[in-house]
Amino acid sequence: MPVTLPARRRGALVPLIAVAVLCSAALSLGRPVPAERLTAASAPSALHVSGNHLVNSAGQVVTLHGADMSGSEFVCVQESNTSDPFGGQPEDNPATFAAMKSWGINVVRIPLNEDCWLGINGAYISGAAYQDPIIQLVDNLEADGFYVILDLHWSGPGTQEATNQNDYPDADHSPAFWSSVASTFKADPGVLFDLYNEPIGYWIANGESEWQCLWQGCEVTESMTGSNAYTSGVDWQTAGFTQLTSSIRATGAQNVIMAACMGWAEDCSDWASAYQTWSSEDANTAVSWHAYPGSGDVPSEDESGYWNPTIAPLAAKHPVIIGETGDSVTPPTPYLSLLLPWTQQHSIAGVLAWTWNAWGNPSDVLVSDMESGTPTAGEGVTYQDWLRSLG
Repeated sequence: MPVTLPARRRGALVPLIAVAVLCSAALSLGRPVPAERLTAASAPSALHVSGNHLVNSAGQVVTLHGADMSGSEFVCVQESNTSDPFGGQPEDNPATFAAMKSWGINVVRIPLNEDCWLGINGAYISGAAYQDPIIQLVDNLEADGFYVILDLHWSGPGTQEATNQNDYPDADHSPAFWSSVASTFKADPGVLFDLYNEPIGYWIANGESEWQCLWQGCEVTESMTGSNAYTSGVDWQTAGFTQLTSSIRATGAQNVIMAACMGWAEDCSDWASAYQTWSSEDANTAVSWHAYPGSGDVPSEDESGYWNPTIAPLAAKHPVIIGETGDSVTPPTPYLSLLLPWTQQHSIAGVLAWTWNAWGNPSDVLVSDMESGTPTAGEGVTYQDWLRSLG
């Protein structure tokens, strides 16, 4: 039976159940890379960064238009009674792919869980049982003509199970996660690596700025595990984006990397400065921006107050990919109705909407049925109409 999936709220998924912290001392770097993945890319076309665009192997500009597909970040740590990391949803399904293509979607973002991928901390579906379905999903999507974004969504330091969204990636496991994922997909430049879903920036211990912490790493004093409550007094070391990039590049992978903004990935005000100051200025890096209405994480999420003065100058120099966006449950959809045409006017490199999941609470949800692609009345209809208008 399919699991009952949660609605998304500001920056995180509401857990299905409170999960006890399960411990494991073993750290695995993942399964051996299948030989066929090392010999040839199955992607529709290799992508790389050129100026403020993504371009394919022929030098043509590629604009990503797509959807997130949730489940693989949380089912594996919350559902002990299933071996399916998608929780019974038809994610890896020809009908689902056909419905997406009928909308004009060319990219799918798949959120991942580091414990499940690495096979640590007692995750219910982990190691090969987790990796194999993910790899198969990527291969099947690409065979059908989609690009794929793999996103580190849920993580946890030390022996704390990755059952929630933490402030930052952790030094204990996140570099190993990306080393393994990059080793698996390094021959496949149609796969993009989204370093961390939504950095938050609370609880920094020693006075570093949140941006310095994001790129160089730092010590923080709280972590999220189990339910939505913070666990007090747990000091741990974050992994900076520079370290994660190095872990990826050390494998030989040259895939496009997406580096998130702060404040649930919504505040991009200092991204360019942080990138120049603390990063290795990896030439194949894009900006990951999450754009939602009414969050309060930026001064004013609208054209005049935020998009034009902050996002537009950034997009003039770097590829900006909106990894998540959303809007009202029912019409009207004032946010997307303004944002989507604005992205066309300002060379935004990609737009993905949350989410291609037929959830009971349709807030920030695109479809009421994944296989038919029936759009939800608000966000779904607006996004579908816009995609189809692109031709």
